[in-house]
Amino acid sequence: MIKHKIRYRIATFLSVLALLTAGCSDDTTVNTARKDRLVTDQLVPGSTFYTSTTKELTIQGKGFAQGDALALADIATGAEIPLTLKEVDHAYVTFVVPQDIPTGSYRLIVHRGRESQVLGILKFRRSLDIEIPDKEGMNVKGVVFCGSLPVAGVVVSDGEAVTTTDDTGCYYLASKKHHGYVFMSVPSGYEPQSENSVPLIWGPVTPGEETCEQVDFELLEAPGQDDFDLLVLADIHLANRLGDIAQYKELMLPELKSYIAASPKRVYILNMGDMTFDLYWNSNKYNLGDYANTLKDSAIPALIYHVPGNHDNDEYAKDDYSAEQPYKDNLGPTYYSFNIGKAHFIMLDNTVYLNAGADAATRTPGDHSYNSAFTEMELAWLKADLATVKDKDAPLVIGTHCQVFYYNSSLDITPSMAYGHSTMLDQLLTEFTDVHIISGHTHNNTTMKVREGLMEHNTGGSCATWWWTGYYSNGHICKDGAPGGMGVYEFRDTDLEWYYKGYGEPRDFQLRTYDMNNVKTFFANNSVIRNMIRYYPNRNDYVNVGNNVVYINVWGWDPEWKVSVKENGVELNPTRVYMKDPLHTYAYDATRVYKNSNNTYTEVLTSSNNYHLFAANASSATSTLTIEVTDRFGNKYTETMSRPKEFAAQIENL
Repeated sequence: MIKHKIRYRIATFLSVLALLTAGCSDDTTVNTARKDRLVTDQLVPGSTFYTSTTKELTIQGKGFAQGDALALADIATGAEIPLTLKEVDHAYVTFVVPQDIPTGSYRLIVHRGRESQVLGILKFRRSLDIEIPDKEGMNVKGVVFCGSLPVAGVVVSDGEAVTTTDDTGCYYLASKKHHGYVFMSVPSGYEPQSENSVPLIWGPVTPGEETCEQVDFELLEAPGQDDFDLLVLADIHLANRLGDIAQYKELMLPELKSYIAASPKRVYILNMGDMTFDLYWNSNKYNLGDYANTLKDSAIPALIYHVPGNHDNDEYAKDDYSAEQPYKDNLGPTYYSFNIGKAHFIMLDNTVYLNAGADAATRTPGDHSYNSAFTEMELAWLKADLATVKDKDAPLVIGTHCQVFYYNSSLDITPSMAYGHSTMLDQLLTEFTDVHIISGHTHNNTTMKVREGLMEHNTGGSCATWWWTGYYSNGHICKDGAPGGMGVYEFRDTDLEWYYKGYGEPRDFQLRTYDMNNVKTFFANNSVIRNMIRYYPNRNDYVNVGNNVVYINVWGWDPEWKVSVKENGVELNPTRVYMKDPLHTYAYDATRVYKNSNNTYTEVLTSSNNYHLFAANASSATSTLTIEVTDRFGNKYTETMSRPKEFAAQIENL
């Protein structure tokens, strides 16, 4: 078996180009031709290199010459370390990486006579320099370490085979190298290295089962991790349109940074997919690499664990495996696990991209079709990963893009995935007593108690309605009437509480109320609404709502919440109704038809019949109602609703 050592994104001559497209690396230095430069068009990878597994590096460029001398200059001190050159060609140079180089960032400098030029920045880290012997039948090996110590019992996988590190921190895998990487499951009490908030939990392997490769992983100690906060983002959908990047920077990013700065606990982030919008990767020049650059510019001081969404696929690819390659290049494994405190997290890819009609050779996009499902390989890996979890009563979090369950029009919880995979997943989880599925995709908020010990939290869109309502200056509102925002989960040892936080809204903003008498009058007379009904006659949504009805939209509701509406001290006993939120109907549906030259809206973006809308019948059109909502943790949210309540004023206050 051929021996080959590799660490994360090791830059050999053949692999440097792949490095340069890896969005989770720092910017690569690229210079255009200039007469005053010794070397032009140099490509200096921005990855961090570990000296134990990186023995040589190759830098591409134009103008290298025999007699050139290269050195690494410590950015902090300026002290130079001369480099030993192995090969010099006009188009590239290969040098030996000094194995005793201290951890740090260095300027790569070329000297030619009295002239010198900085080619770029290279980063090196010292790691455990131990010789791991080959083992018969194993073609991937490595060590997991923290500082100068190995870490035992760490789960490592290639997405098929699963193993753990031994007492010396070493592991072995017999890998088919299907995915082109191996990854570790970060153990409790540690954090991985990261670049631009992306956890570096994976390292690449090259094709060919006969090649024996070494992939090491470095951990950092994270004391006091049992109590932490988790922020959940879903469906950011950046696409370089509708002022979405400006809205992200002005609305969403400050919210994240403010929460992290104010929290006395460690804060981690889950991103539930659809960071981008495949329809606009090419036309608007914003793909997953651009998203990775946005992450770098954002400088969010927290680890962000991602999962792919259906819109994070290459629209020119004709199969799921090819379509997810840009995600792997920029954000790593499409499914994996990690631990924080007492909780075990499993991030799953539950979109299988079909994309009929795609042709990469002619750059023809497909139809962007997909199934909400797992691959058989992923399901087999999931079983193996679950088998490594020892505490079946501690929180187990399953992250997916598409919802696993949903409420149907009868308000019954129903499996959502294809091929019976919702039920199959449920069966795999039966021995765990505190399971939380966290999903996105719908741009709605729905919290479901699927059964005892299993809940699903379907999280509203960070982009709300694909940034449209903000574009029209109609606030930031999701399809179900909730504000665009994020889920907040507070882990305290094995206890867990959660709530939904609208961007720009206070913590206790958990409901909206509507005086439907006023809503019906507004719908009958407002020119924007009437224009929509002209082109969509079936959208006179509230014409059959009775007199003196009020709606209460409680987006965080689940069966353990209580909704009370009192009129003159008398309980009105509100009931759930399967209807649309009036405010979103105006903010997107009607406004889009009014402002669109072809008088249409996009059906998938329109108001959803939602599952957390309550109706109560008052006896008078002018009575004042006392509304009190109590969540499952005992927190109360109240409103004294003076009626008539002007719907037009609610629109103005968006």
